[in-house]
This record gives sequence, C-alpha cells and structure tokens, in this order.
Amino acid sequence: MKMLNIFLYEYKHFVKSKAKLYTYLFFLLACIYSIYNGFNLQENHLSTIENVQQQEGENISQVVSWFKNGEKGPKDRDWIDVTDPYWAMRYTPTYIVKNPSLLLPLGLGQSEQYGYYKKVTIWSSTFDSDIVEEISNYERLINGNIDFSFLILFLLPLLLIILTYNLNGLEKDLKFDNLIAIQTGSSKNWLFYRLIFYTILLLFSVNAFIFSVVFINNILMTDILDLILLSNLYIFIFVLPFYFIIISSSSSTSIAFKMISMWLLLCVLIPGSVHQYVSLKYPPNYMTDFLDANRKDTYAVFKLPKEELHHLLMGIYLDLDTTKQGQDSLIDRTIVRNTMSAVVNQININAINKIEQQNNSKNQLIISSYWFNPVSYFQNEWNALTSTDYNSYKDYRNDIQYAINNKLELLAFECWDERKVSSQLYDKYLKKLKSIN
Repeated sequence: MKMLNIFLYEYKHFVKSKAKLYTYLFFLLACIYSIYNGFNLQENHLSTIENVQQQEGENISQVVSWFKNGEKGPKDRDWIDVTDPYWAMRYTPTYIVKNPSLLLPLGLGQSEQYGYYKKVTIWSSTFDSDIVEEISNYERLINGNIDFSFLILFLLPLLLIILTYNLNGLEKDLKFDNLIAIQTGSSKNWLFYRLIFYTILLLFSVNAFIFSVVFINNILMTDILDLILLSNLYIFIFVLPFYFIIISSSSSTSIAFKMISMWLLLCVLIPGSVHQYVSLKYPPNYMTDFLDANRKDTYAVFKLPKEELHHLLMGIYLDLDTTKQGQDSLIDRTIVRNTMSAVVNQININAINKIEQQNNSKNQLIISSYWFNPVSYFQNEWNALTSTDYNSYKDYRNDIQYAINNKLELLAFECWDERKVSSQLYDKYLKKLKSIN
C-alpha cells in the first residue's frame, strides 16, 4: 500500500504539473506522427516494388509475344533480333528489390538514403547512382520525416529529465526534505518509487507504440521481443544514473544540470566525437575509386582490340574455351564486343571491393567504441532489427551483384556458344535470371 500511495501521489502531481503533462503529450503526438510517417514510407516502398515488378512482367510478356508472333523485336528497330542471346538479355531487365521490414515504421534508419529496387542490366553495378543517392539530415528535417527510433534514443531521455528533475530537488529547494524523511522513514525509497512511476509510464508508452505496429502489421511476437528488450534496456540506462543524481544532489538546479550534462555527454558529445574521428580517419571520398573505374578504365576497355578483349574474357570465365567461339581460331568481333560488359563488371568489382573494405574498417572502428559510446550501439542495433542498417543494405548490394554476375555469365556463354534463342530457351533464361530472387 505504501508504494501504491506514492504512485497515486506522483500521479496527482504529474497531472497538476501542466509543463510535465503537456511535454509528455507532445512527445506522444510526435511518436504517433513518426509511426504514421513510417507506415507511409513502408506503403510507398511496397507500392513502388509492385509497380516495378509489374513493369518487369510487361517487358517479359513483350519478348514472349515476339517469339509467338515470329517477330525479332520492335517493328521500328529492325536491327534488334531477340533470337540472339545478346538482344534477348538486353530486353529482359531483372529487378532486384529490398522488401521493407514489417518493423520499418519503428525505425527508418538508412531507408530514406538508399534505393530499394534496382533494374539490373548488363552494364549495372552496385554503386550506381539510383541505389546510393544520399540525402543529408537537414533535408530530411525539411521534409518532415521524424524517425520513431530517433525520438526514443535522443528525445526520450530529455523527456525523462523534464519529468524527474525536481524529484527531491523541490523539497530541498523549499527546505522540507527532512520532514519527508521523517514521514516516509526512508527518503531514498520514497524517491525510488516516485522515479519508478515515471519509468513505468515511459515503458508503457514505448511498448504500447511498438505493440500497435505489431498489431497493425501482424508481426510474430518472436520477431519483436528483441526490439522490446532493447528499448526497455535503453530506458534503464538513463533511469539508474538519474536515480543516483537525484539522491545526491542538493537542489532542482543541480539535478537538472547533472542530468542534462549526462544527456549531452552520451547523446551528443561522445557520438559526435566518434563520428568526427572516424570521418577524419576514413574521409568520405571513397566513391572516387569507383568513378575512376567507371570512367577512365571503362573508356579504356572500349578502345581495346578484339584480341585483348577475347583474352580478358577467357580469363574471367575459364570454361569459355569449351564454347564454339572459344575453340574457333578466328575471333568474332561482334560476339566479343557484345560480352565485353563482363570485363567492365570485373573492373567495377575490384573498385567496389576496395570501397567495402574501407567501409568494413570504418564500421569496425565504430563497433570498437561501443564500450564508451552506448547510444551508437543502441542506434545500430535498433536499425539492424528494422533491417535498415548498413549490413542490411550491404546484403542487398550483394544480391544485386549476384544478379549482375549471373546475367553476364549467362550472356557470355550463350553468345560464345552462338546459340539461337527460341521461346523454350528463353523460358530457361527467365528461370535462371529469376533464381536469385
């Protein structure tokens, strides 16, 4: 009953304190808006993915109709012949998509910074502008995109400060803290229960928002437990130090100053310093290598004689020597030129591997800071659970690269074997190209 009485006392104090009540309600409204924005983004992703998959189906149906009608391609482009593997591949784009997580409304992460669908052609790469186009933070704020995870990780501690900064501080300011100690028997227990009231309030609020997304998206409980545990643990990361600040401080001003200092240290200074250090050690100019590969080296490939291209292709696909072109003493310039995109792809892969190695080193440096940089840990773990972190998009890029390699390998062997594409063979192409999905 003693604890219940303290809870009732604190509830009345909370309701009567307009500043605390309005701040809490404003925070709830911000959370509702952020989740609503997350659902809109999720719906937009799903709608766009449906459209591109429909477009892919229409493109395939068009090629199939040409085979059925005995046509070789568009009537206004008589140089196109889909019975040639080169043109059959050119007119069969493969779309690789990253389906949004059901938890996306709870954490946008990098979902607004990177593309989530890619049209794979024989000239594609995993660092094309349509999948790595970034947007800066201030542009996101102008667009009004508030992330629920940002509210929890960075603004919820501020809300906790507003709700608890005058616990025990008000009594000390008004000089009746000793009276409270006499009446309650233990002022520490009294303060602990008052702090627990606000802790339960915040836990209930955050979990209610998470469960609302679970209910709307029909998510299995096993998929959400880690996020609930992570969010609840994060709240206690601040609650426990705040309790010791409250019982050891001499006034409301002292409590507020120490709490805000702790928030600034954990949420601003340490993450900002780590970010600055990482940026200095690994400057964000890694795209230079890739651009050079795409421009300078690619142009050089186009200037190579057919004999050298032939040699390079044989080095990429060792089994090409079993094909008709591989065994022919005469090099067919058209066949070699039609499959030279595999050489460009290999140049791109070499440049991309350097980028990924630098990114991995950068990420490992950030991970090594977790022991004194807990907010970054929670942020990255939260993004990982909503599939919007760096590793999720790295896996997506790997899927794209696999699709590119798959398509170019099929193109090379079919062209070098001088295959004549029929409707039945085209069906086999489709099955192989779809195998990565």
